[in-house]
Amino acid sequence: MSFNEEIEKSVNILKKGKSLLYPTDTVWGIGCDALNIQAIKKIYRIKNRNISKSMILLVESIDRLHQLVGKISDFTKKIIFDNIVNKKKPITIVYDNVYKIASHLFSKDNTLAIRLTNDIFCTCLIKNLDRPIISTSANLSGGSTPKSFSEISPSILKKIDYVVDFRRKEKAHYSSSSIIKIVSNKIKILRI
Repeated sequence: MSFNEEIEKSVNILKKGKSLLYPTDTVWGIGCDALNIQAIKKIYRIKNRNISKSMILLVESIDRLHQLVGKISDFTKKIIFDNIVNKKKPITIVYDNVYKIASHLFSKDNTLAIRLTNDIFCTCLIKNLDRPIISTSANLSGGSTPKSFSEISPSILKKIDYVVDFRRKEKAHYSSSSIIKIVSNKIKILRI
């Protein structure tokens, strides 16, 4: 299947409210349409994850990020673009006051972690779906994060509605993204 056919098939899966196992800018992720509550609940069940633990959203553009979080400070934009341009470890930023997202995705302090992805597959997927997607590592809650497709547990694979047939032989460059929060132009590191 070609890259474009894989994107089209994956988008159709997401539009139907189904789960997707796909390569990201870090590790393989389990995802769904971030605006589909039933699909999100299914991901929690697949991972055996407590619903009180929030998940990361991926967006493909600064415009989509603006739609979700409103105005973004120049300081925050500089951090994001410096990270992408210099090909640093992907960063996820925790934002307050996120719009249009189901409240149960938020952590206890009403914040939500969002990453502007620089991964070509994720970027095309989100752009074609025209919605943000959930991204959570392809492991059971509390288990070790698989660094490659071959390390993903069969128990996860059998629960997923569709597994992307792209980049399955690659090993992840990063086991996770860094997570930061920016308050008054100061960076608070939550995960390195």
